[in-house]
Amino acid sequence: MTEFERIRKTIDSYCGLSCAECTYRETKHCGGCISTGGKPFHGSCEVAACAMEKKRGFCGECGEFACELLKSYSNDETHGDTPKGARIGRCMEIKGALLQEARKGTDPQGACGHHCHHCFLGQWCGGCRSVYPNCSFATLFEDGKCPNLTCSAGKGLDGCYGCEKLAGCGKGYYGAGDGYTAKGAALFIQKYGKEACAAVLETIEKSGCSYPGGACGPEAALQFLESYQK
Repeated sequence: MTEFERIRKTIDSYCGLSCAECTYRETKHCGGCISTGGKPFHGSCEVAACAMEKKRGFCGECGEFACELLKSYSNDETHGDTPKGARIGRCMEIKGALLQEARKGTDPQGACGHHCHHCFLGQWCGGCRSVYPNCSFATLFEDGKCPNLTCSAGKGLDGCYGCEKLAGCGKGYYGAGDGYTAKGAALFIQKYGKEACAAVLETIEKSGCSYPGGACGPEAALQFLESYQK
């Protein structure tokens, strides 16, 4: 069993409550929300129902974490949240440990052009090349896979930036409203390489600015990246 798998096995609730340490486990003979299919001793749990509907292993895997529903439980000690916020804190702790393990030894460069170290999803996604991908765009599809990753892998490419049809491609994320940011980075990588792109993104971040710096469209995003080249 890998360390990643061991950490996942410690998850015994959807909301972050530790069932193993919960007093209701013995006094109410509660099996916990995961093992009971979202129906612990008090009946159906709306937090568990939400997580199951969204097909999340626990609330920390949700793009809306921490939502108002979870907060309402996490700040009510009558629900077993002692101290207040314990559920949310445990979700963050577990998620952080999972991300750390998932990213070990993996290439942080995403197939679409986004870079894990500079991506707004970095707090909850292990990266498309890891064992723990949670890209919000990929979750829109039944198989949970990003079309850009599937396409490039199917062509035997490291990423979309290795494709000769990149400039005119509107597949997957490139067809989304904000997909031009990834495509702009992919175009940059196609011209200058992955290491150069990572270096430029770091330079931009250190400057206090953020990519794409107001640019709209892949070509403008590419030019913005080029403007930060040393």
